Amino acid sequence: MRKKNLSPFLSILALVLLSGCGRIRDYGAVISGNRLHARGLYQEAAAAYLSVSAGSFVEVIRFDLANVYARLGEYPAAAQLYAELRKTGDARVGAAAWYNEGLLLYEKGRYEEAWKAFRSSLVLAPGDEDARHNLELAWRDWQRKSAAPPQAAAPSRRGEGGDASEELRLLRRFETGRFRPGMAAEPQAIPDDY
Repeated sequence: MRKKNLSPFLSILALVLLSGCGRIRDYGAVISGNRLHARGLYQEAAAAYLSVSAGSFVEVIRFDLANVYARLGEYPAAAQLYAELRKTGDARVGAAAWYNEGLLLYEKGRYEEAWKAFRSSLVLAPGDEDARHNLELAWRDWQRKSAAPPQAAAPSRRGEGGDASEELRLLRRFETGRFRPGMAAEPQAIPDDY
């Protein structure tokens, strides 16, 4: 799965709109943060993004910070920023925010929520093949997880002193037709006594 990155597009747009020295410094901080993020230096990237002035590159900073927070394992912070981005009204930004949130949910094993996020991304950007592919993966894994048998048998609740494994063994014998009422348990191997 590939993470959506609007930074190059938005960075070029921001460069065209630069109007002062402060904005040039902020643009440099965004580019530096992008490079640090690409190298896996997420904390340093977050620091670079947070050094940008409050009014400069708001959507770019929110998007990049959300991606950094996701990589740092700060899901609530990332989810909040993705939600703010979806409120901007820009379909491209909203689709990318849904997509990246879907990736985060998928990586956490929350396949149903990931499927919903990818579906929301596709509503905003119907031609996005990556979102369509990831939607299918999330659906497949959600169905597999839903159909998976429990990892361990539930403990016995009969209160007759028997343990759960013995009851399961007897139940299996009964279901396969090898159990007859009154039949003695299968002989147990006697360990050598030294």
